[in-house]
Amino acid sequence: MSTKFEAARRMAQKNLTDMTDAEDATITKAARDDPDALPVDSLMRKKRGRPFAETTKTKVSIRLSPEVLEALRATGKGWQTRVDDVLRKELGL
Repeated sequence: MSTKFEAARRMAQKNLTDMTDAEDATITKAARDDPDALPVDSLMRKKRGRPFAETTKTKVSIRLSPEVLEALRATGKGWQTRVDDVLRKELGL
């Protein structure tokens, strides 16, 4: 680590140990009143990976002719979603 970073870290730790309860309460209140400030827990405990969808799809097995399947896969990544979109449109959903 850089020397500047270490010096800043030591100064911050010293300032924290020298802080009074009143100063701590004032800073905490100001942080809670700030509409742009996020709670520390939301920053530290952010879950990794893709978020869960509100509505999930159901896995099914369907038989398609080889030509249809080949044509669908030839459209590239996301072909299953496009099939879902076409079926929804055809069914008026």
